[in-house]
Amino acid sequence: MIRAISARRVRAGRTASAVAAVAATLMLASSASAAVPANGDITTSRSMQTLFNLVRVFASPSTHAEVKSHLTGSGTGVIVACWTTGRDYKGTPVWYQITAPAAGYVPAFNIAAHFSPATGIPHCLIPAFSADYYALEANLRIRTAPSITATISGYLVSIGSKVTINCYADGTPIFGDPVWYHAQSPEVGYVAGRFLNTGGDPALGVPRC
Repeated sequence: MIRAISARRVRAGRTASAVAAVAATLMLASSASAAVPANGDITTSRSMQTLFNLVRVFASPSTHAEVKSHLTGSGTGVIVACWTTGRDYKGTPVWYQITAPAAGYVPAFNIAAHFSPATGIPHCLIPAFSADYYALEANLRIRTAPSITATISGYLVSIGSKVTINCYADGTPIFGDPVWYHAQSPEVGYVAGRFLNTGGDPALGVPRC
């Protein structure tokens, strides 16, 4: 009889522990999902981890900015809302804007990712992005979509003609390069990255459209 009661108590203790563990997990998940990115769209956020201890969170993407907080312990989970470019840190200008466990900016060098910016993380677009590149061939077509079959909306007439772009998209591969840049001037449309002096596609710092 005593053995039976003891067995029931052990089973009850294990059940209580399991329930507590599940509850704790749900609380953590709820806390993470409650972190809303600056753009208000939680679906664009992503959970990542720090690589080092005492990672500083800055008020803006620069090590000269105010330090808002410290993330203690390597492997600390953070909610990343978007990426942007700022002051170079350890050889890269990419920074992540995080919303939890603290709000601010962290150098991409301190966040675990296979490359920067990490796949699936949107550009912050604050301020709106703009960059100038130059044509590597004459009569380079600007098209209404990133495809060689799309309507032509204009031309970069000569080698060295300037085009102002604000983002890139994947489209018809040109000699294996699928990147097209969205032009804002001289005409609105898309230009194949293969024929611009970007130095490699997609060019560093240019956000995906």
